[in-house]
This record gives sequence, C-alpha cells and structure tokens, in this order.
Amino acid sequence: MTDAREAPSPDGLPLVGHAYGYTRDPLGFVERTVESHGGVVSLSMPGYDVVLLANPTAIEHVLVHNHENYCKGEFQRKELEGLLGDGILISEGDRWKEQYERIQPAFYPGQIAKYTDVMTERTEEYLNRWENRDSLVLTESLPELTLDILGLVLFDTDLREATEVRETAIAVTERFEPDPRIPVHIPDWVPTPRNRRYLRAVSRLESFVVELIESRRTRDDGGKTEERRDLLSALVESKMSNTEIRDQLITFLIAGHETTALALTYTLYLLGNHRDEQARVAEEVSQLDGLATIGDDLPRTDRTIREAVRLYPPVSLLMREAIRDDIVGGYEIPEGALVLCSQWATHRRRKFYDDPESFRPARWTADKNRPDYAYFPFGGGQRQCIGRRFALLEARLIMASLVKRFRVRTISPRKLDLVAAMTLAPATPVEVELRSRMK
Repeated sequence: MTDAREAPSPDGLPLVGHAYGYTRDPLGFVERTVESHGGVVSLSMPGYDVVLLANPTAIEHVLVHNHENYCKGEFQRKELEGLLGDGILISEGDRWKEQYERIQPAFYPGQIAKYTDVMTERTEEYLNRWENRDSLVLTESLPELTLDILGLVLFDTDLREATEVRETAIAVTERFEPDPRIPVHIPDWVPTPRNRRYLRAVSRLESFVVELIESRRTRDDGGKTEERRDLLSALVESKMSNTEIRDQLITFLIAGHETTALALTYTLYLLGNHRDEQARVAEEVSQLDGLATIGDDLPRTDRTIREAVRLYPPVSLLMREAIRDDIVGGYEIPEGALVLCSQWATHRRRKFYDDPESFRPARWTADKNRPDYAYFPFGGGQRQCIGRRFALLEARLIMASLVKRFRVRTISPRKLDLVAAMTLAPATPVEVELRSRMK
C-alpha cells in the first residue's frame, strides 16, 4: 500500500497480544489506548489483526465512503449466527438488500407515527402501576415496557408473559461479556456454564418464536390482514420460510427492546443524579396536555437523551472486516483485519467534546462544528440501525411522560459499573426513587 504506514500500537503480551488488556477492561482499554495513541490504532488479538478506530473521518470512510470494502465478517457471523441466524443484523450483499426491502416499510416515518397510540397507552398503563411504588429498578421495569410495546406494534402480540425473551437477553449479555481469565475466543460448543445457559435460553426463545409464526399463519384475521401492517404479518405474507422469519424476529426481539431500554435507563439514571437538568426537562414537559405525543416540540428532552446516549451508547462498538487492503487516515488496513469502530472512545474524546466525562445536555444547543461521526450511536451508512427513528420516538415519549409524572432520584449505584458485551449494560441493577409530582 503506497504512502501508507502501519498504525501505532501499544505494547502487548507474548502470544495473546492485547487480548488480555482488552478482556480485563474493554472500555478502559480502548479509551486509554485512543488517548495515548490516537484515533487509528493497530492491535493484535489471537488469530486476528485488529484496527481500532475513534477518528470520525476514518469511521465515516469505513461505514460510508468505502463501505463496499467492509463486511460484517466471518468472526461476527460465527459469534452471532447461533442466535440471529441469517437475520438482517449480520446478513450480507443481496441477501441483506432483500431483507431490508421487506422490513423497511415497517419503519417508514408515516408508519412509525401510527405506533404512537400504542406507545402512549402502554406507557400510561405502566406509569399508573409505578404510581404505587416508592422506587423502580430501571434495569428490570424499562425492558418490560419496551418489550411490551415492541411486541404490540411490530408483531401484534402481547409479550408480557413471554419470559423467554428477557431470559435470552440476560444470557446474551453474559455470553458475550469478555472474560479476563480467558483472553481467547471460546466457541459456543465448548460446554462452559455460561455457554450452557446461553444455549438453553436460545433454544427456548426459538421454540417460542416458531410457535408465534405458526400461530400467525393460521390466525383468522377476518379480512384485516392488509389493514394491520405489523412486521410479523408482512413477513408471513412475503412467503418467507419459518427459518427466515425466525431470524428476523429474534433479531428484533433481542436488539429492538434492549437498546431502547438501556438508553432510557442511562437517561433516567443521569437525571436522578443531576436534579438541575431534571428540573429543566420537567419544566418543558409540564406544558404538555397529557402524555407526550409524536408532534410535541421537546428540545430539552431530545438534548438530554442525546447526551445520555453520548456518554453511555447502548452499542459501544461496531465491527467490520476488511475485504481488501485499504488506507484510512494514512494508515494501513490489511485485508482480513477486524476494524472496531468505537462509539465509547469517540464519544468521549476531548478533541470533540469539552469536559467529555460530564453530563451536559446544553452542549447540543449550538453547532460546535464537530465531524459527523464524532457521534454515531446508531452506526452509519447503509447499515445504520433500521429502527433508529422508532427507538428515538419511543424513548422520548416514555422519558417525557415519566418525568412529567414523577420526580426521580438515583438510589443505586451512584457510579455505574458497565458490561461491554453485545450491548453496553449496567453490571448491577439501577434503582431510582419515584415521587409523584401530582402530590
């Protein structure tokens, strides 16, 4: 590669390279490495060349301008296909395009607007239930609500009793959490305790999803199929096989509710620790006539969610594999290298954010002329999260309605310990005190 040089690299260990440092503290490792070596860093992991990116221009090159040279890759497929099959999150090429065309209509802005009645009705039901509580464990209650909403609007199915989904989400977090004792990849077939729990949970979820598909195929809709337009009905009508539909449903069941619940958890956790910021949001939402709706202008609420997701992106790392040699920012990206685009490190770089560790929603009031990919919680390019508009609408409706109803104070923990797995999740339950604003 002419005029290209190898990216700088921190010292590693014999045999395991940088795997030990990464598995001990994934978030701290990438943040320290970027701080000391810059936004394009070469790493060595057992069996792989790895390039870590926290440079917005480099990330945009990989995800947008030269995206055809980067695929999800064999490593990611081997890790996830046991759970997601050939679903839209990991499929490639024409297969992905076909899936995207079938699924995208469920997420058109006009279609998403039709979901708001269900979102607000379910949110009010949960708020009424929480009215009788002194405290709320966000990491338990918010996933219940977001899963409930997702089931109704995308699958026309009540999932409140579907324990299989939450059990699998918990098992997935455990399965993909780096283990500092074993700085190498452990395949699913190795009978470790966490692998066994994971495979049992996936098997139960698969059985539940197949029953859901078969039930929809045989359901008498009384001629209303064309009117309902939920995602599951659209997939069944498309003549996809049960296996193909299974892959899409599990993808949305796991990824679709967990990430929104995490964004809400982090936002409410931060507001519970920053009562001044909470007061500003409460003042804004107090003007609402009832619960929040899609048409409400809520700039403070939107900035607050945006800032929370900057600090705690529910997905903290995107992975691609280089199909051919490339040059990014003057540095070599060799064919077959794993490219890690780090939201966590990029969102916390002093180069792009003043006082990046602080929760400051006001930083989003003015254009600071940041590069586009200094903030990319939903990824970017054609593989950007297909449900991002749905997720943001759901988050703002729930958060605005909750803060209008309750004063929130964080009980525990005061400082978050995090697990960087498929998603970025709190290591322990996050609990807040609720006090009604109506009393």
